[in-house]
Amino acid sequence: MNGGFRPRRRFFPFVAAGVLIVMFLAAVFGSPGCGCLPVPRQQEVSLEYRVERTAEEQSREPEGLFASADLEEEKAGHISHIRDNSLELAYLIHRKINDVRKRYGLSALSWDQELAVIALEHSRDMAERDYFDHVSPEGKDFTDRYREHGYKRTTRVGTVEYKGGENLFLGNVVKSYTYDRETGEILSYSYFTLEGLAEAAVNGWMESPGHRENILTPFSREGIGVWVDDDGEVYVTQNFS
Repeated sequence: MNGGFRPRRRFFPFVAAGVLIVMFLAAVFGSPGCGCLPVPRQQEVSLEYRVERTAEEQSREPEGLFASADLEEEKAGHISHIRDNSLELAYLIHRKINDVRKRYGLSALSWDQELAVIALEHSRDMAERDYFDHVSPEGKDFTDRYREHGYKRTTRVGTVEYKGGENLFLGNVVKSYTYDRETGEILSYSYFTLEGLAEAAVNGWMESPGHRENILTPFSREGIGVWVDDDGEVYVTQNFS
């Protein structure tokens, strides 16, 4: 099970004067971390978001864990629920992003369905080919994906033309689980709601200077694509223009 959340972002303004291209790539939050709370024979492992924790500060996920068929069936049901409502999750994130922008005196981003299609395609590709990056295995980044889809919309502010940006987020349907420390059996799972996943994504981005900069840049449109794989990992791509 891959615990924790990993956000990434890219930002690509095009400055008309001098044809200067500036690209920002935020550092990725630390590798997934788990917080542990020991109890007499049980241990709870939290998969909630952690900020820039070093390897030494993280607890390794125990090996050899297993769960009963009933518990795995319960988990599969929650995964199906989030997957079936992935578009609602994308809209929830969109609304929360605009709530944040409003607090900072910025105009709301309009929902751009073309960007949403581009974003969803990248989320699905990452899930199906098991990578998490702005750059695909073929070396293509979001600017290539925009171009391949014929997407040309930009936002101009004065002499600056903002061509696009991208934030990535990887979470899991499972929020935490409790297991028996002696046998390794998983005894229970707790799960994220749609609201909880949306909050985790937006809060995670806002706690990262790079992702935050994308969100607070004077773009005018965004599209969000959410893909949930069979293991419950939730891939979120947010594209701007």
